[in-house]
Amino acid sequence: MNEYLNKNLYEILGVAYDADVIAIKAAYRKKARIYHPDVNNNTQESIEKFKEITEAYEFLLNIEKRKRYDEINGYTKRKAQDSQAQRTRAKKAYSSSAADTKSSTVTKERPKNDEKSSFSSVFNTILDGLFPNEEENSRKDNGHCKPENGRDINLTVSIKISEALQGTHRTINVLHSEPCPKCNGRKFINGSKCPLCKGTGEISIHKKLNVKIPANVKNGAKIRIANEGNKGCNGGSDGDLYLNIEIQESKFFRYDGLNVLCEVPITSYEAALGATIEIPTLHSSVNMKIPSGTTTGQKFRLSGEGLSDGEKKGDQIVVVKIEMPHDITPEEKKLYERLKSLSRHNVRENLGNG
Repeated sequence: MNEYLNKNLYEILGVAYDADVIAIKAAYRKKARIYHPDVNNNTQESIEKFKEITEAYEFLLNIEKRKRYDEINGYTKRKAQDSQAQRTRAKKAYSSSAADTKSSTVTKERPKNDEKSSFSSVFNTILDGLFPNEEENSRKDNGHCKPENGRDINLTVSIKISEALQGTHRTINVLHSEPCPKCNGRKFINGSKCPLCKGTGEISIHKKLNVKIPANVKNGAKIRIANEGNKGCNGGSDGDLYLNIEIQESKFFRYDGLNVLCEVPITSYEAALGATIEIPTLHSSVNMKIPSGTTTGQKFRLSGEGLSDGEKKGDQIVVVKIEMPHDITPEEKKLYERLKSLSRHNVRENLGNG
């Protein structure tokens, strides 16, 4: 307390030494609007000034500290003297008024300008206590801070088409903000920037969530997770978390409505002799029979292996492509020479006849 003894706290706030709590609060609001660091680009001068008026404000609102301060600085005695003087003046005024009523003497009227000035002063004093600035109006309701809802958070989650079809889970790392627990979102403590949030009024929190993504989710769908967004303050509700679903494109699968299309390579001997090969699907893998004499571009249908919309289910269309090896062994070359000598099929016999 000693550091305040040599300071005129009433002068710092611009109030009389006998100001009541309402006048002190009103004066502080006026000063804060002028010297708040946010209004003055956070200059060092504004920070120091705002700190000074905030300390004076908080000190004078403390009944015990103010009482002790007034006693040490002689304000208690002055208040008592002024109070006695006011009572004496009131008594004289009452006696004078009573005497004037009994007599027929007409008292001199006070100039109208003085009346107007006095009324204006009183009116402005009343209004100053009742109507804070627009920012305070937007944040307060009946003298209390209005509830502020937390902001929503949007994240993009990328999944495979098979996961979209069957459903899956994802562990989501969410970075959200909440009011600073040290300054309660006020940004300043005793006129200085809050050391925890650095004057932002918020802190960032990491949270891991295990999220279920339902089956048959569509590309671009939004999944809402209630109350997992940024935290509200002053009793406001928390924001929500929205997951924007992005289905990855596959190099193997393509889509045509509910049907899934894919291209599968086969060897020349599988095409000629026929074979049973394993085909990947969205769900797992299935065996598909290749008949002998299959040609490149031939299509095969795997019923029910496509996408589903809940009512209908598509198919998987498999297009086969005969692929020849880039390098063949001498033994394979001999076999192809033998096949060439035995073959009677002219694959180009119809060229130019169309």
